[in-house]
Amino acid sequence: MHNGRRKFRPFSVVKVGRSSFYFRKTEAVKMTTLRAFTCDDLFIFNNINLDPLTETYGIPFYLQYLAHWPEYFIVAEAPGGELMGYIMGKAEGSVAREEWHGHVTALSVAPEFRRLGLAAKLMELLEEISERKGGFFVDLFVRVSNQVAVNMYKQLGYSVYRTVIEYYSASNGEPDEDAYDMRKALSRDTEKKSIIPLPHPVRPEDIE
Repeated sequence: MHNGRRKFRPFSVVKVGRSSFYFRKTEAVKMTTLRAFTCDDLFIFNNINLDPLTETYGIPFYLQYLAHWPEYFIVAEAPGGELMGYIMGKAEGSVAREEWHGHVTALSVAPEFRRLGLAAKLMELLEEISERKGGFFVDLFVRVSNQVAVNMYKQLGYSVYRTVIEYYSASNGEPDEDAYDMRKALSRDTEKKSIIPLPHPVRPEDIE
């Protein structure tokens, strides 16, 4: 018998473009809105980029992603309208060589909203989008020294595919820093070929 009470749904619905994605709710993030990043957000997301380990770019770079891969540019918004975090990525690679994949260009969560599982939720959404686009894997680059991020990605199922020598340019006379290219195979890569690690490091110019 219907008692008039609203039925609880243990998931949230995220609409990106014409697609909807469903995610299990957790107590910490159930009031968070995940939505498409907009041009207006470019003027209010500076607090998210305060972390020195977050890679930042010029406005034209962000606009390029908004124009070409809007479904891969997602922001997490608090009930009060504050931006909590964002993920920016793209689809790239060769289908014929089974290298078509989703790439995480940037992932950042504002300091006051960390330890709520937001980074995992944003990664989950990008992986789902990449699945729908027929990707073989998702990859990302992370500083070798950023062990907090490396460990988080490992917990999310990513592994080190290769080391890229001097991928990150340093400033103030510091030496350039190596990066890990980390990958997670998607369902299309049934044999997990995309995550077989390379036995030797590569240089940035060797990356396709």
